[in-house]
Amino acid sequence: MKRKVSIFTLTLLFVCMLPIALNIPLVQADSGGIGKFLTIEIIGEGYVTATKVKSGETWYFYRADPPMTEKVGAGTVELEAFASDGWEFSYWGENLTGTPENPTNYKTVKYGYAVAVFVRKTFTITASAVGNGAIDPDGAVLVEYGASQTFEFTPDGGNHVSAIVVDGVYLSSFAQSYTFYDVTADHSIDVSFSGDGTATVPAGNYVTVFLASGAGLTFDDTDGGTATGEEKDYPVGAAAWDISVTFTFTGEVLVALQYDPTGLSEADQQNLRLIRGDSIEALRSDVNNDLTVDGTDVSIVANAVKQSEWYDEMLDINNDGFVDEADIHIVNENKGTILEDITDWVNTDLNIIYGTAEYFSIFGVR
Repeated sequence: MKRKVSIFTLTLLFVCMLPIALNIPLVQADSGGIGKFLTIEIIGEGYVTATKVKSGETWYFYRADPPMTEKVGAGTVELEAFASDGWEFSYWGENLTGTPENPTNYKTVKYGYAVAVFVRKTFTITASAVGNGAIDPDGAVLVEYGASQTFEFTPDGGNHVSAIVVDGVYLSSFAQSYTFYDVTADHSIDVSFSGDGTATVPAGNYVTVFLASGAGLTFDDTDGGTATGEEKDYPVGAAAWDISVTFTFTGEVLVALQYDPTGLSEADQQNLRLIRGDSIEALRSDVNNDLTVDGTDVSIVANAVKQSEWYDEMLDINNDGFVDEADIHIVNENKGTILEDITDWVNTDLNIIYGTAEYFSIFGVR
């Protein structure tokens, strides 16, 4: 029995066999459908947005492996790169090679591929040294975002660090180094070195200079000049400086002196005082520490002279190793002297005592 073949069946068979007869390859559809795709590779830390210029539709591309691909369709998209903290956009690659602009427009193709390159931010710390000493490292020092950088100060023999300026601000610090922590911007550090006992003071406000490793001065306002100082003999555990300046200044000056904490308890250190007097003999003549040199001080020293079996350094006014008539004579010469307690506070961690004064002479810690 013969079967009848419908015209529809014959037509369908013809359509299916035609590509084979004509040697035409079969086309497999894209898994995502017919359209235009964009792949963006992220190098470094950041992300990219692709926004359709006409419709405003936006796709986000993050760092991934393999790189993210999105079906964006035909037309023009605006690509914009956004850097993560500590990074910055550098350039585009692949289909966008040679395009520095960010954001930039991109006309889509069947399978587009763009690369966004981000690089670590770096900052410059400019370091310089003036005078007889060195800072290490020096010059333009590159530091990565969030990193730290330490600078060491090394004075030549007979010299000291006389000023430290960071980003244009004077530091009131006796430190022999400085560290920039968590760097997120450019900085500068300038260190000056001077001969022990001297410091060049520039004109300016809140200028801090050091006369040695243990004596510092901070001026509210100065027209600039030279500060000089000489360390004086004073009882163990204290310090004294004869300080003078060759310029005018306005306001008060913060005086900072380091002291020797040997044998001093925390309470003893907190009780130290910064005293201003007209001479080292006047300071030492106030043996009962009441800020006045009078007959009581003379009597205390005179009584000590009679006790030849013991020695008190605080009563040895001329510091010659003996408590004798010469010391009584010095105290008598200074009778009537009024001293001034200029103490502000004591830093027992750094062993520094601070005080403010309106003019200079002898400053002693006791």
